[in-house]
Amino acid sequence: MTATSSHAKFTVFDLEESHNNQEILLLLLNYIKSDFESDLSSNYTHTTQLILTFLWSYSDKTIVVPNLIKTGYPEAILKWLTIVDSQDKPCNSYEFIRAKKYLKSNAIHAFISIIHNTSRHDDGITVLNSLEAISVIKKVQNSTTDPTINLLCSMSLALLLTPKQIKNDRKRMNNVLDQLLKSVSDASKSEDYKDGGFHISEPLVVLVKLFNDDRALDYILQHAQVELDASSTVDFFIELLLKFNSVVKNEKDPLKQLTCTALVNILWSISFQEHNQYKRQLKNNQKLCKLLEELFNNTSSLNDNTQYVPKYIENIQTAAVGILLNVNEGSADDALVSQSKISIADNMSKSNSKPMIMISYSHDDKVLCYQLEEELKRTELYDVWIDKNYCTTGDSWERIADGIKQADVVLCLITKNYTSKSVRREVIYAIDKLEKPLLPVFILKPDVPSWLEIRTCDLTHIRFTNEDKFEPTKITKLMETLQQLISGSSSENNSPPVHHELPILTTQARHDELFPSTTKILLRKSIISWDKADIKQWFNENEIMIELYNICQFIDGSELLSFAKVLQDDEKVQYKSYAEEFSKRYNGKSLLLHQFNKFASCLRKLIDEYNKQTAPIQLNTKRTEGKSQTCEIL
Repeated sequence: MTATSSHAKFTVFDLEESHNNQEILLLLLNYIKSDFESDLSSNYTHTTQLILTFLWSYSDKTIVVPNLIKTGYPEAILKWLTIVDSQDKPCNSYEFIRAKKYLKSNAIHAFISIIHNTSRHDDGITVLNSLEAISVIKKVQNSTTDPTINLLCSMSLALLLTPKQIKNDRKRMNNVLDQLLKSVSDASKSEDYKDGGFHISEPLVVLVKLFNDDRALDYILQHAQVELDASSTVDFFIELLLKFNSVVKNEKDPLKQLTCTALVNILWSISFQEHNQYKRQLKNNQKLCKLLEELFNNTSSLNDNTQYVPKYIENIQTAAVGILLNVNEGSADDALVSQSKISIADNMSKSNSKPMIMISYSHDDKVLCYQLEEELKRTELYDVWIDKNYCTTGDSWERIADGIKQADVVLCLITKNYTSKSVRREVIYAIDKLEKPLLPVFILKPDVPSWLEIRTCDLTHIRFTNEDKFEPTKITKLMETLQQLISGSSSENNSPPVHHELPILTTQARHDELFPSTTKILLRKSIISWDKADIKQWFNENEIMIELYNICQFIDGSELLSFAKVLQDDEKVQYKSYAEEFSKRYNGKSLLLHQFNKFASCLRKLIDEYNKQTAPIQLNTKRTEGKSQTCEIL
C-alpha cells in the first residue's frame, strides 16, 4: 500500500523539499477523509492505521509541524477525536457507527500523539488553542483508562494551558506534575532513556515550560508524590544532568542534547528560588559548577540545528551562566560585566545631557519594542538602549548587564510573553541589585508572573489598551513619567537630611509602646519577611478560621501579600473557589460568606500596614522577591 511504501521512503524529509512534502500530506489527509466517510471494504482500518502510524512518526520531528498546520491536520484530527469521544453516547447516525467500528484505541493513541507532537511547537500551540483543543483533550482524558494516552493528554494540556488556566485548574496540574516527574524518573533508569515509548526529553521539556510558574516548581520540590533515587529532587536533576552530559560529549544525538538543555533550564528555574538550601545544593556541587563554567565558556552550541527548540527553552549557554549568577547571589554580575570587551561607551556616544532608557522586552514583542524605541527617539530627549543594537553572539548577558548599569531608567515592556527566565534575570538585576528606577509598561492586561508582581505592584506604570498602536495620550503620559523618574533619581542622591518631629504620645499610646501586644510585635517585623510561624500567629490573633490557614498554606509574607492583592481584584471569584475547596476538604461543610469576608478584611488591613512599613514609597522603591502570586491549594 502507498502508506507503507511512503513510510519507508520518507521517514526523514529533506527540509528543502517541504513543498513536495505538503503535497504528499494533503494526499494522505484526503485519503483518510474519503475513507472515513465512505462505505469501503474491511481494508479501511488497516490502511488508515498505516497512514496514521506514518503521520505519528512524521510529527515526532517537531521541526516539520508547520507542514501539518499548513495542510489542515490539527483541525481534522480534533474533529476525529470528538467523534471518538461520542461513541458511548446514544446515536443512530452512520458517522457514529463507522467511528465506533473503526476508530479503536490504537487510532485514538495515534490521534492524541499527533496532537501532542503539534503542541511541542510554538506555532502548534497557537493553532490548537485557536481550535479550542483543550476541551477536546480533557474529554479524551476523562474517558480513557489507558495510562499512555492519559500521559499524552497531560503533556498536551500542560503545553497549551496559559498560566491563569493552570492556576484555576491546580488539582489537575498537580497530578500532571506528578505524572511528568515519575515519567522522567522511570526513563532515567532505562538503557534507552524511555518510559512507555516516551523519550526522557519529552516530559522534561514540558517541565521547563511549567517551571516558569514558581508554584509549579515549588510543588515539585516540596510536595510531589513521587519517590526518587536521590536525596532530594534538586539532587535528582543535578545527577541526571551530569549523567547525560557525559553521554552527549561522545554522541550527537539531538534528543540527548535537548535533554541536557532542558535539565540546565530546570536548574536555572530552581536557582531563582529564595530557599537558600536550593542555591547551596547547586553551588556546593563542584562537578556541576565545573560543567556550568565549561558550558558558559563554550562558544559552540550543543544543540543540533535540525532539532526544534521551543521559545520557552533558553539555549544551554544562557541557562548555564544564569545559574552561576544566581547561586553566587549576583557577585558574578560585575565580573561578567567587566569581562565585556566593548562597553556601551564604545558603541554609543552618550550625551551628558541625555538620560538613557534601557528597554527590557520579550523577543516575541520586538516589533512593539522597535515602535516604542522610535517614539522615545522622536522626542530627542533620550538615548535608548535595546539589545539588538549592542549584543553579539556569546556576550549577550554582559552587554545587557552593562546596559542596565548605564541606564537612568529601565523600561519593562510587559505583555503576555514577558515570562522568560532571561527577562526575570534583567528585572532582578535592575531592582534587587542596582535599585534602578523601573517603569512597567503594560500592553493590555497580561497575566503577570508572581516574581514580577511582587516587584512592580506599587510602582507607577503605564498601560496601553491597543496592542497594534500606541495611544498618543498614553505616550504623553509615558514621557511625563520618565521625566519624573529621572528627576527623582537624580535628586535622591543630593537630597538634604530630613528632620523628623517626634509625636506627642497619648496615655494609651504610651501604654502600647511600653506594653506592646504580640500583634504589634509581629507587625514591627517586616511583613514581607514573615515565615510560616508568623503567618499562623497572624491567623490566630485575627481569629481567622484555622481551616483557611490549612487550605492556603502560605509559605512566607511575600506570598501572603501577593494573594492579598489578587483577592482585592476578584474577591467574588476567590470566594467561590475557596468555598468549593472548603466543601471538598471538610466533608461538605460550607464556608460562610461572612467568614471569608473577615479573612479578606484582615488582608486589606495587612496591605495598609505593609504600605505604612514601606512609606514613603519612592518611584524606584526596591522590593524583596516573592515566590507566588496566590496561595497554592494542595
